[in-house]
Amino acid sequence: MALLKFHVQKENTRTLDDRRKSLEFGKMGEQLAARYLEDRGYTIVEHNYRRGHLEIDLIALDGNELVVVEVKSRSSDNILQPEEAVGHKKRLALIRLANEYVKTHGRKENVRFDIVSIISNGKRSEIKHIKNAYNVMSF
Repeated sequence: MALLKFHVQKENTRTLDDRRKSLEFGKMGEQLAARYLEDRGYTIVEHNYRRGHLEIDLIALDGNELVVVEVKSRSSDNILQPEEAVGHKKRLALIRLANEYVKTHGRKENVRFDIVSIISNGKRSEIKHIKNAYNVMSF
């Protein structure tokens, strides 16, 4: 007897206005992360490097390392920590896109993958920078 698999599709209850606010919140988080890194001596090389549907939020230089930065922003009432949203599939996609970037731009630096996690309630933001959050060898 064959087992049947059922896929229950959740109804998307987010309005167009909710999606717009979410995009604006994400852009604010990326700007905040870029300023945070620059204040710590990083040089931002690229904002929103995109190929197809894949995107690297920030690419920066930290000394002699090229740093691929995924920025995750959440409101303070969210249960999950922002960095928990960077799962295996997303990490693989970022590694692939970083490889493409290094090849097409002739970069010679070692590549590091960081996550900048931002929790904001609109008035105050908490920033957590996770250096070397994952690497190619872990896959």
